[in-house]
Amino acid sequence: MRRWALLVLLGACRPVMAPKVPAPDYDPSEAWEAVLGQVVTVDGLVDYDKLEANRGPLDEYVAWVGRDRSPPRSNQRHAFMINAFNALVLFQVLERGRPASVDAVDGWLPKPGSAFFYETAFLVDGTPTSLDEIRTEYLRFKLLDYRDHAALNSGSRSSPPLRSTLYENSHLDKQLREQMMRWVADDARGVRMDNGVAVFSPLFDWYGYDFDFQTQGDDLCAVASRYASGAKKLALRKASAVGCPHRFGEFDDALNDDSGGTIAAPPAPAEREADPSERVAVPAPPEDPG
Repeated sequence: MRRWALLVLLGACRPVMAPKVPAPDYDPSEAWEAVLGQVVTVDGLVDYDKLEANRGPLDEYVAWVGRDRSPPRSNQRHAFMINAFNALVLFQVLERGRPASVDAVDGWLPKPGSAFFYETAFLVDGTPTSLDEIRTEYLRFKLLDYRDHAALNSGSRSSPPLRSTLYENSHLDKQLREQMMRWVADDARGVRMDNGVAVFSPLFDWYGYDFDFQTQGDDLCAVASRYASGAKKLALRKASAVGCPHRFGEFDDALNDDSGGTIAAPPAPAEREADPSERVAVPAPPEDPG
């Protein structure tokens, strides 16, 4: 109940950040995806210089996201909400003049980045919605897919790498699998092994409930091993067999700015078929943690 009371209070006083362009009466996703492919670097960071110079398609996309529409069923909005979150992060970074860290955009809540993630709203389907509400109230508590954490990029250097194309419902399972594979393969931002101990991104700790609940209790080493390859996959399986000794690494919250970096090619297709164990179990929804 405390969480809901807080959301009501925030909804009554938070500002709505909106682009200065009208919402188009057509879907601008293609134009925005073209720009995304020009500004996301090979490491999944962002060339904000290029984005700033050609931000028109982003502004139109954000305005379109805000249009009041009759939302279809939740599972038909999965890709839309991931794309909206990532676009709104980039939009807010530009609107705030590229802060050194999104976690330093403080508000009145005693949480890092409270003004960035909690206290600023955007129109999504005509409703004022914060970034935290997209991540938590919609994706985490309604759609129950822990792989979304590999797809959501919060604007920090230690965030999972940003994808240079948009997510599509028709290919979403494959795209999320690819993102998990890319994240787990990244020693700096995802998972690495250190003398038999698995070192995970702090995101695996902050959202540990999701990984545990949605896999019905699998340890993190077992979860990560499903998306790893080669020596890392074997090491994670070995660690899982002895109780998954692990710790969580540091999180670099500096802005994910790599202006002038090498621009990424479109993501390559997954190199293998999905292991049946990668399918996300969907038990009954969790109770409101507030």
